[in-house]
Amino acid sequence: MHDESPAPAAEPQTFQTGGGIKRLVGFVLIAIACIVAGYFTPAREWLRVDAIRGYADKLGVWGPVVIVAAGIFTPLLFIPRWPVAFVAGLLYGVVWGSIIANCASTIGAWLHFLLARTMLRPMAEKLRRRYGIHSATASREKIFTAVFLLRAFPLSNFVATNLLAGALQIRIGTYLAATFLGMIPSTLMYAAWGKLMKKPDPEYFVLAIGILALLAAGTLVAQRRFMPWFKRITDPPPSPQNSGA
Repeated sequence: MHDESPAPAAEPQTFQTGGGIKRLVGFVLIAIACIVAGYFTPAREWLRVDAIRGYADKLGVWGPVVIVAAGIFTPLLFIPRWPVAFVAGLLYGVVWGSIIANCASTIGAWLHFLLARTMLRPMAEKLRRRYGIHSATASREKIFTAVFLLRAFPLSNFVATNLLAGALQIRIGTYLAATFLGMIPSTLMYAAWGKLMKKPDPEYFVLAIGILALLAAGTLVAQRRFMPWFKRITDPPPSPQNSGA
């Protein structure tokens, strides 16, 4: 007879906060390709300043409505949020484009968060177990900081963060505030690159590159220091057996 011992249980994966620089580089390469296509292909006729202003005027109030709708549904389709901010910046400029896109993505994150507690709960719980995240019993300030850092730097997938936050039953007010504020830097960057596609003025170029550099530097620091702290606040408290004298 063969001694058949049970297979060891699969170790949970570590919640990955790596790959942030790769995500930034991927976005910049796509943005540069769009800008180059807009100036050296027939598409430049559609991307003239007056043409884009005409598109925005023709859309009227429906333009922001369409962008908000896109921001709501892109998380459900597992699509990154940067195309929403990029198009908003292209149509409405850096300031108004960022405001519209940030509000749109916050609403989308809120809806996805609610679905992670209801219809998408099995998926959210599976993701939580996959990464070995047990709970979020830390103080509200620490939870806010964790969500803020995940949003401020490209440390995690936007959709995965929504699902995990829903599975961990984070307070909705804390989640929404950290999400909205944390997304502002990257939203400004995406919108600035969108504006560059329409009007490559030096100030927009400096803004886009400056925020990109800050996000890249912040990502490198956060990836080194954030993960151990995040693991501590999501690990379960020690059991009485393991905390004996």
